[in-house]
Amino acid sequence: MEPTPPSPAAGHRILRWLVKLLLALILIWPLTLGVVYLVNEAYTTLDPTRFPFSSSRVPRLLETLPPEPAEPQKGAVLALALVNRLEEELDSRLGWSVNDLWISPTRWLDNRANRQRGVIFSTRMLINFFATHLAKYGTVDAENEWLKEAREKRFAFTEDSWWLPSSESEYRKGIELVRRYANGLKEEKSVYNVRTDDVYNLLVYILGAQFLDQPLGLLVQPTEQVPYRELDDRIYYTQGVVLVLRDFLSAFAHLYPWIGEKGGAENLKIAFQEMERICTFDPLVVLRGRHDSIMADHRGKMASYLISMRERLNDIAQSIRR
Repeated sequence: MEPTPPSPAAGHRILRWLVKLLLALILIWPLTLGVVYLVNEAYTTLDPTRFPFSSSRVPRLLETLPPEPAEPQKGAVLALALVNRLEEELDSRLGWSVNDLWISPTRWLDNRANRQRGVIFSTRMLINFFATHLAKYGTVDAENEWLKEAREKRFAFTEDSWWLPSSESEYRKGIELVRRYANGLKEEKSVYNVRTDDVYNLLVYILGAQFLDQPLGLLVQPTEQVPYRELDDRIYYTQGVVLVLRDFLSAFAHLYPWIGEKGGAENLKIAFQEMERICTFDPLVVLRGRHDSIMADHRGKMASYLISMRERLNDIAQSIRR
């Protein structure tokens, strides 16, 4: 006997099923992205993920200065600007989350944790330069005891200690020591001394292998060598580094306008624009976009901002040197 062909009704059912499957495949991505977007928006109301300079405490700190501040006043503001981002992280609603126990929900917020790792790294680097170059009259002078303790003991403490002592308590002690240094400037118990070569040396230090080259290396490593789960870690670590740097350099440029005049106002403007892009960078989903893929390469985009910023700061440094 010949096989019985499928009935028209059965063919229609198969066609309807295929159409439904196709519609589900078409709609699943927009619906998934919509859910992710709503969850992300809800989260950002609790814990901000973009940090424009206007949200920093540094602009308000600079507004407290008189039109022509004395050098000790400049030093006090600059020292407080240096630790501002670390203090803002500690004071945020979710606090310091790098050292949270694995049973805490905040332990799994890896973007936040990596941003904070970048913040403490950048704070350590800048306090080292400040204490050994700007807070003394000459290279052979004794280092300020408050800053020495802050950089060698408090800020050098590991970022993931939960207890006995906790990272938060050590970092707050470090911030308090910086405040004591700043107050000491008002009472002539501290030293602050900036020369033109100090500004050049500061920029060279920032651009060097120990500082900006470190996050840059994380961003430009070949895509094939970077696991997908680490892409966002490297992006937000870089953001943390630049958040501290932006606060410090913004205060420096405000206090010493000759830096822009001698180094090029346009270079300074573009450098800060790139910093702003880095500090407000927060894609809904981090993509890796290999080679000529149609997908975005978010790590590469962050690298382009950092490289542009770095080149502008280098141009300023070379102009100051001449």
